[in-house]
Amino acid sequence: MTFSGYEIASLDLGNSTCRMGLYGNGQITQERLVDTETFIAEPNSLIGEYSALPPTIAYCSVSPRAEAALKDWARASGTELFNLNARTCGDFPITYPHPDEIGQDRIANSLAAHRTSELPALVIDIGTATTFDVVGEKEGYAGGVIAPGPQGFLDFLHQNTALLPQVTMNEKKPDCAIGTNTTDAMLLGAHLGFSPMVIGILNHLETEMTRTHGKEPKIILAGGASHHLEIPGGENRPFLTLEGVALAFAQNNVVI
Repeated sequence: MTFSGYEIASLDLGNSTCRMGLYGNGQITQERLVDTETFIAEPNSLIGEYSALPPTIAYCSVSPRAEAALKDWARASGTELFNLNARTCGDFPITYPHPDEIGQDRIANSLAAHRTSELPALVIDIGTATTFDVVGEKEGYAGGVIAPGPQGFLDFLHQNTALLPQVTMNEKKPDCAIGTNTTDAMLLGAHLGFSPMVIGILNHLETEMTRTHGKEPKIILAGGASHHLEIPGGENRPFLTLEGVALAFAQNNVVI
């Protein structure tokens, strides 16, 4: 796998998963991913999937440990890094009062939506956290909502009770809405409770954005949301974060 014909290597270091892809001709291709603990132990578990690298890797991170591992790898390999954050996002407007508090992945999602989508837009992403980001044409990144991801429901129950087991969302969803064992009961709580939570938050944000912008927002399902949610009229953009990282790098380096 090579970078021939591609301008940018784009990397997203998340709390649970690290993703990398190649950006060229306006799209992300050849996406690869590993869990974050694997990346921390050996960045080449992901980066080594590519047989050649450009001089610079563009990235965003919400995992300090993964970012430290990436920087160590970059020093050893002689690779330059571009980090997308609130100070390196070019002319993308941020009207949020505390820009340094915004997760870099949320900046990437919002920047990509601002550059490539109908506005106003509401970006929903699901990972360890579920994020809702409000993007306006003039306001750029205006704010949003942070809620637990699906796995967070299960982790909370295990970590804050004496007897409930560790359960993951990778386990098979029960066929019946009535759990007949502890694991199924916990899985049902996560599966049946998560979507109504998302829809409830979405409805409130849509109402507020329609009031302030004069029209309904475009709903964009990024990353995990594009796989876990079905929202009428929503646009699935599974690579939105990687796109935003690449677009910011391109603007800073006049690639496009």
